[in-house]
Amino acid sequence: MTKVLIAEDSSVIQKMIAGVLEKDKSIQVVGQASDGQTAVTQTQELRPDIVLMDYRMPKQNAPEAIKQIMSQFPTPILVITSAEPFEEKRKEVMGLGAVGFMEKPKSMDYNSISVKLLTQVKTLSRLKPARRTY
Repeated sequence: MTKVLIAEDSSVIQKMIAGVLEKDKSIQVVGQASDGQTAVTQTQELRPDIVLMDYRMPKQNAPEAIKQIMSQFPTPILVITSAEPFEEKRKEVMGLGAVGFMEKPKSMDYNSISVKLLTQVKTLSRLKPARRTY
């Protein structure tokens, strides 16, 4: 069973992502965080196999949350965002230790990316990232 934490400030998008993931019986959404600080805390408490994280969140954005997670309890992180410029954001979060990066669907139709999302979650959750110091 692959345990997933969703860190996304929009409850609507949280539900859409969870709906896509929970269609696969080998994936369990173990928590949902609406800001970066809660994502860090829940990663420590819940020990998910992977964290799906929005780039822009209240209290703490993805880069700051990634730094804390990767320095304290390294966990694979897949950033899903609509923040532009995409290539700049991708390089930033990958450089901090995220293992994947996806653009949010423009139509809010998460079914359109469900195969890619499920594949990324299953593949990236097997990685064992190293602890980082910044």
